[in-house]
Amino acid sequence: MDIDMQKPDADEPTPGALVTQDFPEGMSRVELRVGPGGGRTQSFVGRLLAESQQVSKVGTEVVNVYLSRKGKFVVHRHYIEWADFQQATKLAYHTAKDEFIVARRNSDQSDFSPITNWVKEFKNWREMLGLGKDGYGDFTLDIVDTLEELRDRIPAKAFRTAADVVANPASQDLDI
Repeated sequence: MDIDMQKPDADEPTPGALVTQDFPEGMSRVELRVGPGGGRTQSFVGRLLAESQQVSKVGTEVVNVYLSRKGKFVVHRHYIEWADFQQATKLAYHTAKDEFIVARRNSDQSDFSPITNWVKEFKNWREMLGLGKDGYGDFTLDIVDTLEELRDRIPAKAFRTAADVVANPASQDLDI
């Protein structure tokens, strides 16, 4: 059996290797959750232009606007109804309470590490409220071609921010 001991050229990608490419300035790979509960993801190359959060009596909605590598606008929404929030926090509370009882039972007078570890985890309040990786609520992703199409789909303040970022350079060096 012959073994090829030659190393591949620096310009040639190694078979099975992840090929990366240079992204336009300020852009990176963006991965967003979509669908009920955010169980799926969609990704693209782009950059964040604007963010908006609106709170109402029914729930809360977070809107993020991105500019894609091809110049399209991506609108990502996360809508949470307060009823969903209440159920998730109740479940998270009961889970944390049960974990604390187990930690307390597993500790003795000389070893407080199970309780200490539980308290450290408690500091991450987003996880305690069920707002971590699993999440809840509805996630949507819409793609539009122009600023005019974008105007009616997002809050006015987020539109002003997105339009300003598109119209002006991302950064300027002032000679002052």
